[in-house]
Amino acid sequence: MHRKNLAKRINTMLTILLLLLLIPLFLTIFCQKMQMEELLGNVNRTAETEEDADMLFCIVAKEISADAPEECIKAQCVIARTNLKAAEEMGTELPGSMTMGELQELWGDYFSEAEGKIKEAIQETDGETLQYRNHYIYAAYHAVSAGNTRNMEELYPDSDMPYLSGVACYEDAQAPDYLSVLYLDREITIEEKDSAGYVTKAQMNGKSYTGEELRGELGLKSANFNVTELEPGKIRIVTKGHGHGFGLSQYTAQKMAEKGEDYRNILQYFFPGAEVKSVE
Repeated sequence: MHRKNLAKRINTMLTILLLLLLIPLFLTIFCQKMQMEELLGNVNRTAETEEDADMLFCIVAKEISADAPEECIKAQCVIARTNLKAAEEMGTELPGSMTMGELQELWGDYFSEAEGKIKEAIQETDGETLQYRNHYIYAAYHAVSAGNTRNMEELYPDSDMPYLSGVACYEDAQAPDYLSVLYLDREITIEEKDSAGYVTKAQMNGKSYTGEELRGELGLKSANFNVTELEPGKIRIVTKGHGHGFGLSQYTAQKMAEKGEDYRNILQYFFPGAEVKSVE
């Protein structure tokens, strides 16, 4: 009887010892499994496919110089991804892009460095887009403002784009191509401007134009311009800025990045009220 009790106690102790040895192993395996599932979950939720990343690379390379500061390029990646996703969702024309052959010709010996810089920015903003009320925004951008970006709802009251409200960009006046001058044998009368100084309505040789229409007709860098009559039928047009003036000014974004602002702060400045959110 004594031997049976002793054997039973030994078996119990061995069982407990075995459990004590196995529990850490089970915990290690469980934790590794949880970490792997979390990792895979994050990849499935936000990571771009290789095809999407390649397409985004060709778009961003067309939209911004690879010489721009890193945080400025990251901001442009979020903008490009937002516009790409919005176009895919709505079935509209995709953002313009460049082919690899065109980029090889453009960058030459700098190709590998430029490619690496942009692809790294794409990876570090993986899946991030700009959204307002859980919808992709119109992520507008331009090269240089005329000192302030434009307010979309001032021109289109029903647009529901409060994130394009207009912000100050005083440093844009220092941009190399901030001012441009053109002399023409035309008669142009400016009839209306918005609060940022962009022409919204004008007459040329008796025909009515919007500011953007006239900009396209004359090949002006922006619709923010003034006209001076030098003599009957001869005028001088002085243009400020480069681009339509809505959304992010790349020149000011570059200056913000040089001062240490990260891409999220840059985007929040130019698109107040919009959120940087990952694609679901």
